[in-house]
Amino acid sequence: MKFIDVFAGLGGFHTGCADAGFECVFASELDKELRALYKLNFGIDAHGDITKINEQEIPEHDLICAGFPCQPFSLAGKKKGAKCPESGKLIDHVQRIARYHKPKFIILENVPNILTIENGKFWKYLQKIFGEIGYRFKWQVMSPIDFNIPQNRKRVFIIGSLCEKALESFKWPTMNCSSKTFDEFLDVELPHKILEERKQKQIIKWQELLDIIGLKDFKSISLVAPEFGATYPLDFHNLTLFELKKYKGAYGANLSECKSWNEVLALMPAYTRKNKSVSDWLKKSALYSRNVYKANGHKIDQWKKGLDTEYNSWQILEWRGDSKNLNVFDHLIQFRASGMRVSNTKVAPSLIAMTPTQIPIISSQMRYISEFEAAKLQGLESLNLPSIRKNAFKALGNAVNAKIIKLIAHELKAVS
Repeated sequence: MKFIDVFAGLGGFHTGCADAGFECVFASELDKELRALYKLNFGIDAHGDITKINEQEIPEHDLICAGFPCQPFSLAGKKKGAKCPESGKLIDHVQRIARYHKPKFIILENVPNILTIENGKFWKYLQKIFGEIGYRFKWQVMSPIDFNIPQNRKRVFIIGSLCEKALESFKWPTMNCSSKTFDEFLDVELPHKILEERKQKQIIKWQELLDIIGLKDFKSISLVAPEFGATYPLDFHNLTLFELKKYKGAYGANLSECKSWNEVLALMPAYTRKNKSVSDWLKKSALYSRNVYKANGHKIDQWKKGLDTEYNSWQILEWRGDSKNLNVFDHLIQFRASGMRVSNTKVAPSLIAMTPTQIPIISSQMRYISEFEAAKLQGLESLNLPSIRKNAFKALGNAVNAKIIKLIAHELKAVS
């Protein structure tokens, strides 16, 4: 079966389809460095901007593969959807190619939000424009962890076909949830980046707190350090300046001497300043943190003196790890915008393209995962990667998982 690789990126679709015995006859990728790597990895000269390519110049094919850019639909991309002028309507160019060539199958991959964003508006649009040229779809949300790869990365895979019988006969790959652990994917012999000293100190500091307060029930909740000693109402947008003065702000800051709202807000947690309230997603953790302080106030007052408070997110410990093992060095860590997230080592979090700051950290070794380890999570360890580390992780974060594509391709072959 011949396929084309649109928005080819690092080559996840190509790797998976080629492993299933398919032949690539055309590829396009906007990024110049990734085009050069595509040539190096697969021996194919990938074309550039798909919006400028004449569909009549594309060779005949049986399958279109398109992992169209997901940022407009992802949580990290603030869910702009089809309104995003940069990439929200790039799907139109996939339809343009399909309209001219009428390949038997289409595989699309994206974040699950494309099904629901704007009350399903984009998903309805996608079905409409392809339906007009005879395609029908079926979809499935799957993650590498479903196929013995320890990465939690849910994506929606969409199969389109002109042949209704083939679509009805198509079966999604059988899931195997007995996943390997992430520890088995690590390779300490390869080059890797050591964690910055400042971050190391912050991790050690948080572990000191866990050691001294002896939490009994610490599961899927956060310790929010600015709430230690705070008494202000979690929603204070209706209070007057005078009313707020009787409360305490971040870390127990005294508000009684404040003469203006600017002075008050300067002493409040950064996450309250915009709306004069704690966001709903953080309220439970804020109250939990205040209760922890009530039980351990003296210990925490001593502990917080050495806490790095320059970054708001570094002052929040998001616990998603083992509730019975409060040793951060037995866990993975990510410095996220929402906080310093601690998770178990069995499964790696999803690789994210938009920010290099969320690269998982092996806390027991005080290092980031390597590019090669990340590539293994995507089934792309055989490929040459961008030479600049940041670019490598961005490309891997954008890539489709090659193992899942290989399994889907085998199922397509069975009904073709």
